[in-house]
Amino acid sequence: MNPNPSTQAGRRQIARNARSYGYWDIPASPGRCRQLQVDCPLCRERVSAAWESGKTRTALLDAAMEDHLLRDCEHGPQQQ
Repeated sequence: MNPNPSTQAGRRQIARNARSYGYWDIPASPGRCRQLQVDCPLCRERVSAAWESGKTRTALLDAAMEDHLLRDCEHGPQQQ
């Protein structure tokens, strides 16, 4: 059963699914901050989150994925 991106529980499940396939932790380079990236399981677009101290990787990746689903994903609730 596919999670529904229109519901909060569905978006959480999609974020967990995305993390289960792994993520990228890209170190800071001159002029750029450290980035965390994960692939959206619905549209395969790479979603990025800037590193913030005091937040866990899970929280950052989940927030970035939820934002992506609500705003950018071609399979998100705005498209239904």
